[in-house]
Amino acid sequence: MKLTITGRHLTITDDIRAHLQKRADKIEARFGPLLELHVVITAEKHRFEAEMNVTAARAAFHAESRTHDLFASLDAVTDKILSQIRRYRERVKERRHGKLPRRDVVAQLNPPETAEFQETETSAPAETPRILEAPEKFAAKPMTVTEAATELHAAGDTLLLFLNADTRQVNLLYQTEGGAYGWVAPLFT
Repeated sequence: MKLTITGRHLTITDDIRAHLQKRADKIEARFGPLLELHVVITAEKHRFEAEMNVTAARAAFHAESRTHDLFASLDAVTDKILSQIRRYRERVKERRHGKLPRRDVVAQLNPPETAEFQETETSAPAETPRILEAPEKFAAKPMTVTEAATELHAAGDTLLLFLNADTRQVNLLYQTEGGAYGWVAPLFT
C-alpha cells in the first residue's frame, strides 16, 4: 500500500506519520489490501481539516473532517472511511447473496404435473433402455450436507437432490443399501 501524506501550512511530524500508519493498518485490516491511501492535512487559523482518499482494487472512498484538534480530525476521517467500507461490504454481500426463493415460492413457480410418470416414445432400437420422465421438482432451499442427510432420513427416501449452501451448486445425497450415505458433488474441470 502506498501511503501519501500531504501537509498544507503544516509540517508532518513522525507522530502524525505513525498515527496515520496505525489508522491505515486498521483500514487495511477491515477492507483488505489497498492500492493507495492519500491524506491531506490542512492547518487553518483555529481548526484542522483532514481529507482522506482510499483507493482499492474495485472501490474508492473519500471523507473529510474539520475539528479543532489535529488527531481528533484524523480519527474522525478514519471513522468515516471505515463506515463507508462497512456500508460498501454490506451492499456487495446483499448483491452477491440475495434472498433465495423459499419452498412455497418454488412450489408456486413449479406447479405439480398431473401425470406422475410419462413414458417417452423413442424410435431407438430395443437395446437402449427406456427412459421414464418423472416430473420431480426440488426446492432450491440451500442446505448443508448434514441438513440434507437429516432431511433424507426424515423423509425415508433413498435420494435427495439439494442446493449446497457452501458451494451454491446442486448436489445429490443418496442412501446405500447398508444404510450409509453417499454424496455426489459436481466436478468442473
